[in-house]
Amino acid sequence: NNPYFQSLLQFTVASSAVRGYFEGQRSVGAAVRQMLINAAAKLWNVQANTLRTEASYVIDDIGGRRASYGELSSAAAKEAVPNNPPLKDPANYRIIGTSPQRLDAADKTDGSFKYGMDVDIPNMLTAVIARPPRFNGQALNVDDNAALAVPGVRSVHIILGGVAVVADDFWAADKGRKALIVQWNELLAGRTDSDLQRSAYNLRLNLPGLPIRVDGLPLLAQTLASETLSADYYFPFMAHAAMEPLNVVVDYDGSSAEIWTGTQSATLDKVFAGLILGLLPNQITFHSMPSGGGFGRRGNPLADFVRDACAVAKVLRQPVKVIWTREDDMKGGFYRPAAAVRVSASIDNANNISAWTHRSVTQDVTALLYAENLLDSLAEFKLPPLKELTDFETGMPYKIDNVLMDAHLTVNLAMPALWMRSVNKFSDVFAQETFIDELAMKVGKNPYNFRRDLLSEKPRHRAVLDAVADAAGWGFSNSGISQGIAVMGHWNSFVAQVVEVSVSANRELTVHRVVSAVDCGTAVNPDLVIAQVESAIIFALSSILFGEILLEDGVVQQSNFDDYPVLRMHQTPVIETVIVNSENPVGGVGELGVPCVGPALANAIFGAIGERIRELPLTRSNFKIA
Repeated sequence: NNPYFQSLLQFTVASSAVRGYFEGQRSVGAAVRQMLINAAAKLWNVQANTLRTEASYVIDDIGGRRASYGELSSAAAKEAVPNNPPLKDPANYRIIGTSPQRLDAADKTDGSFKYGMDVDIPNMLTAVIARPPRFNGQALNVDDNAALAVPGVRSVHIILGGVAVVADDFWAADKGRKALIVQWNELLAGRTDSDLQRSAYNLRLNLPGLPIRVDGLPLLAQTLASETLSADYYFPFMAHAAMEPLNVVVDYDGSSAEIWTGTQSATLDKVFAGLILGLLPNQITFHSMPSGGGFGRRGNPLADFVRDACAVAKVLRQPVKVIWTREDDMKGGFYRPAAAVRVSASIDNANNISAWTHRSVTQDVTALLYAENLLDSLAEFKLPPLKELTDFETGMPYKIDNVLMDAHLTVNLAMPALWMRSVNKFSDVFAQETFIDELAMKVGKNPYNFRRDLLSEKPRHRAVLDAVADAAGWGFSNSGISQGIAVMGHWNSFVAQVVEVSVSANRELTVHRVVSAVDCGTAVNPDLVIAQVESAIIFALSSILFGEILLEDGVVQQSNFDDYPVLRMHQTPVIETVIVNSENPVGGVGELGVPCVGPALANAIFGAIGERIRELPLTRSNFKIA
């Protein structure tokens, strides 16, 4: 039972997997251990409290005997499950806090590891779906004669998501789809342009939003201040761009179904599959496959890709794999919502920050999820608290007496938005940490020292800030290389990062090194913590350097990695990660390494060429990426 969902909802979002299940798994393990001890005590006719366990054995030191867990398992299964079993003292951990070798490392290295796309079952067909060029369009008429003439194409079906072409293999299905002639009903389709949407967001920055955090009297403090500085930031729509495109295999026979897919929301996928197929949950066997990246896209609570596959399978009543090409997902999927942010700060006569205001304008990714009575089928599941999903930067850590944070949450049904790795932290922390750097320069202080002074009441923020400054050699002198720094805390974890860059005369940007210091409480597996931070940095750099989805008359202009690049191996910097030991509860790590990369990079660029970054991606500011 994940406490963040308050139910048995299997849902990998909000960096909640380890921090949500760690204590529960410890309790389960402790209960099983006690049951094994109780079974051994009965077998040997001794008191249970005279026995101990070690390395998969129950040991009787007095009697000089031991029994393996396997030998005791049948008897232990008959023991009563204890309530509140004693947990192991952390001082006695043997595995927690170590980094055992991954069991899947060899298979992932040689390519034999099986992902969702690799699922192949007998008599399986393949389908692709022609989707409308604009969101919310519907197929009105279909001329499928040319498609059905393609060798290997079996059938064509109109479904809610578009027009499905079913074939013996992907090549035939895709060729058949290209031969379709579809008349689309676009009465409800959106025709938004990116420039118009940006202008609308900028207008909202001038209007008060929904208050998120209010400390002191920020507006009065602004009025009394000797000087107030302000900066506006803009972040476009971005695609998740996972390496493995979406895919689902469904085997439906009319009375039961078996489903294979890589997903972050298996429980809700199963619920929606049942709605489409007319089945109860116990009539569906669901295989949650490893996925080649999710980043939130595979965590859609409305289960779009699973629903489409089930709709095709319901017609066929034969095993079918429904594949989204990368173009399908890039042009017809869900996106990190665009955001506009305005940050203002007032400075008093003593060069202290007397007031801070932070306004965000972005699309509400939870509007449909939290609508009253969305679906009776979801009533038994409690979705995560809204704060866990929208995640506005209410946690601005600096000691400032007068703070106002507000937000405009827009609803745009014509542009499907979904959370993406780090959610609103991506934009809000960028604005916060670049602007705090700007203030440091304004009052003539070192950006590291300026932050440290403002974090006097935040020891965990300070600890990672000090650790990263030490690890990166903050303030070193190296001709042509500039450093930037940023810090944040969320998901019960804390991170500070230093990025080192150089910028040539023709604006060619090279990211040389990224150093991170992480406090995630108990690091259950330190090597996996480091791996998550490394992957988050690479993911963040892709978004910062290149990420941008543009709309023209409601049509997405990007389609694949040729016009939506991601970071290449030769562009990847040296990455170093330091774990700051902590006895605090387990925190989340999956998204932690994303938000600070952007502002630390932007601050380093300022150090190199004296230019502040107000929008992403950096290619919009005419940087070339080395």
